[in-house]
Amino acid sequence: MAALCCAGALVAAACASTAPRAELSGTRWAVTTLGGQTIGARAPTIEFSRDRIVGSGGCNRYFGEYAAGDGAISVHDVGSTRMACEPAMMQREAAFFQALAAAQSYNRLGDTLIISDSSGQSMTLRAG
Repeated sequence: MAALCCAGALVAAACASTAPRAELSGTRWAVTTLGGQTIGARAPTIEFSRDRIVGSGGCNRYFGEYAAGDGAISVHDVGSTRMACEPAMMQREAAFFQALAAAQSYNRLGDTLIISDSSGQSMTLRAG
């Protein structure tokens, strides 16, 4: 009986340790607001898978790594292609990459994901 209880506790602990990543994985997220501005066409996207991220900054494709748990998130080792787009698109893409680098917390509410930095600046993403 004790062995069964221990096995159950280990399974529960394993599920709990993967829940935050599972909460983000398997969904393509598109940015709807960034820096207080609504994003329309060619919105940046992000896809989480295990400890990796991939997506589009709106102009360039990017990749990187992330860690998430208990509402905390960190993004690191981000690299991207180097295509040039119109200046406004490049500025928005740079702001997106800065927001990813500064990410400290996240909150998922159904098909909405809010990623915030330590000063409370946030970007909102929608599943889709």
